[in-house]
Amino acid sequence: MLAALVLLLGLALLAGWEILCLGQVALAERVRFLPRWAWAVACLIFIPLGGILYLLIGRVWTRRAARSAA
Repeated sequence: MLAALVLLLGLALLAGWEILCLGQVALAERVRFLPRWAWAVACLIFIPLGGILYLLIGRVWTRRAARSAA
């Protein structure tokens, strides 16, 4: 029973991680190194490494103040 609960929680966390990463890819103004579709595929295939790589090197981080002023 406990093993099933842990498995279910792990799957829920992975699903949430994928939703977060794919949402970040979809909403990003710009991405680096790969096209947007390739980052989405990498996030889906290489769970969770694809999302980690996207957030570390693929996403262009901007400040909110600079984005809202433009």
